[in-house]
Amino acid sequence: MARLLEHDSLELLERHGVAVPARALASSPEEAASAAARLGGRAVLKALVPVGKRGKAGAVKLVSSPGEARAEAARILGMTVRRFPVRRLLAVEALAIRREFFLSLTFDWRTKSPLLLFCAEGGMEVEEIAARRPDRLLELPIDITQGLSPADALGLARRAGLAGEIAGAAARAMGGLYGLFRARDCRMAEVNPLAELEDGRLVAASCALEVDDQALFRHPDLEEKLGEEQGNGWRPLTPLEKKVREIDALDPHVGAIRFSEMEGDIGFMASGGGYGLASLEEILRRGGRPACTFDITPGRYEEKMRRMVLAVLSKPGLKGLVLAANVSNFARVDVRVAGIVQGLKEAGRDYTKFPVLVRYAGPGAGEARRLVAEVPGVEWRGEDFSLEDVCRRIAERAYGGGER
Repeated sequence: MARLLEHDSLELLERHGVAVPARALASSPEEAASAAARLGGRAVLKALVPVGKRGKAGAVKLVSSPGEARAEAARILGMTVRRFPVRRLLAVEALAIRREFFLSLTFDWRTKSPLLLFCAEGGMEVEEIAARRPDRLLELPIDITQGLSPADALGLARRAGLAGEIAGAAARAMGGLYGLFRARDCRMAEVNPLAELEDGRLVAASCALEVDDQALFRHPDLEEKLGEEQGNGWRPLTPLEKKVREIDALDPHVGAIRFSEMEGDIGFMASGGGYGLASLEEILRRGGRPACTFDITPGRYEEKMRRMVLAVLSKPGLKGLVLAANVSNFARVDVRVAGIVQGLKEAGRDYTKFPVLVRYAGPGAGEARRLVAEVPGVEWRGEDFSLEDVCRRIAERAYGGGER
């Protein structure tokens, strides 16, 4: 997952014609005090981390003076919010809010179309409102070939009970958010709250954007914004995960990699969508402790597989490695295995003592078996070896000391 930090999300939203608050970045208490002074003394300090629920964690604070900003910044900068250490703050002008709305765009996999969500009650409690009164959270599926029309956006605002100029302003905000959603290959775009101010203006007080990480090659400027605060959705990236990101970036058009490091001791590179998930469940049932999850899309990816093998084998404390997939239909098995064999050779381990199990089936399996035979000790298995067999065998060899 590629989630932009709030200051970058607000900047992109502003480019698409949606009003946003004045703001400034701060990485120290003194910078926070200076930012508050430039914003008129009163400001909202927010931890810059790629997760939600910052307010409930105490990482969002309204301050009334530069001195208070300095003190609160010192507190927030020392926090860890949902596993993410706070290294920077966003100081935002304090808005005089009359009403709060919720506005979001996501992708509905059921209808295979963008889905616009709008609620006339926004803010921190929007999830509770949606749970208690689901009728208040309105939905509008969008035909991606037609886009979001101003009439449809205005109709949604009126369905939510808005009228007059504020309904028109909300519809324009919906259009701006949809333009951003499409232009930047977003998986999710959320404004909460979309605030009606006492002076009648409508301002996006906060914005969160998640971008499809497989589309980042089309947006190098966004890729540059995904800095050290970026994570995998629930925690910061580990050094190994960062290394894998670099491997994947070698060629963004071929063999897209999905990888997560875990705390186990079996390098678990079982790929192929449902096959990978079922394998993970099976290895856990067998008492195995996966050190990672892995998937890669089809293509000419020998070099990526070579580097991936070396990267996974660099993880301390491994007791074994399994590389497996379901029957290959879109890529030759020997193409994948060629990179694996190169990596295993370069790693230079004694595979008679460190168990490695390679299981693939499909076109080129015979040549793949010949390539694996070049690495003494590596165990090859084909289509007659089931998912259950793979998991049983690697657990047996890694933990049971059994020999082939």
